Amino acid sequence: MISAVTFENVSQHFGSVKAVDQLNLQIDEGEFFAMLGPSGSGKTTCLRLIAGFQKPTAGKISIFGEAVQDVPPYRRNVNTVFQDYALFPHLTVAENVAYALKIKKVNKTTRQKESEKALEMVRLGGYGKRRPSELSGGQRQRVALARALINKPKVLLLDEPLGALDLKLREEMQGELKTLQQSLGITFVFVTHDQSEAFSMADRVAVFNEGKIAQLGTPEHIYHRPNDLFVASFVGSSNVLDRDQLNVIGVTGEAASLRPEAIQLNEGGDKNATVISKNFLGSSIKVVVEMDFGQLSALVDHARGDSIVVGDNVNVAWDKEALHVMSGTDA
Repeated sequence: MISAVTFENVSQHFGSVKAVDQLNLQIDEGEFFAMLGPSGSGKTTCLRLIAGFQKPTAGKISIFGEAVQDVPPYRRNVNTVFQDYALFPHLTVAENVAYALKIKKVNKTTRQKESEKALEMVRLGGYGKRRPSELSGGQRQRVALARALINKPKVLLLDEPLGALDLKLREEMQGELKTLQQSLGITFVFVTHDQSEAFSMADRVAVFNEGKIAQLGTPEHIYHRPNDLFVASFVGSSNVLDRDQLNVIGVTGEAASLRPEAIQLNEGGDKNATVISKNFLGSSIKVVVEMDFGQLSALVDHARGDSIVVGDNVNVAWDKEALHVMSGTDA
């Protein structure tokens, strides 16, 4: 099976800065693939390399088996959706969506027909005569999607497309993007620094750090089995235990990750911890306890958290499999 996108020893250097460093990656056809990482980690540079906006310093990039590192952007069967939408304010919605077809000198009747089809695809049928200024942020984002999809790309690149939306609308668009990708069956490559976005939509996630992929896998595997300290701390909150702390609880290893929601705070048994703080987080309550080897953060539901008082002595426990001893300890 030919991969949708392949990186073979790809590097992108800007002077002494290694934005991407000898990267190897395969993205499957029809996959919703997320590139996740902090600013400067290399994820957006990878997206620009796929799009052709930048040329790699070294290595080979293939799209469906065709080497493209020397192919200009307009000849690649990809389209990009940007965070700022980049819509033309003086054009109608329909004209914005059909703009690429106009550049290709497609006749007006066909442009109008294809534009309406694309708008219906993103649930904006009938909005063609409006201007971008008359739309909400979520609607403008859908117009940008329709404009990208009208070219029928094999790969759709999305560069933090939800970053300008408020939380509620962002969550709604996450569901819509996933549904759209599944219905179209084309490859989506999504760049974000937001873990919840990546995990809610992606089939696989690549966590980037300093121009390299720190970990690649399903959202579930990355969350519960982080490779190293960087992944454990970047992907959600985690209690990280060092070698000395592990020795206290009888576990061998250099470091381990223990997610707060995996910790149980119980009455009865040995009172092996003291509650030192409690914070309301909406759907859960964060409780910090002091143990003989240091502090741990736990997330508990309101049924348990409401009865806990700072200064209480509690019994702390977790399932054995919840403590993940990491193979790497890079910070």
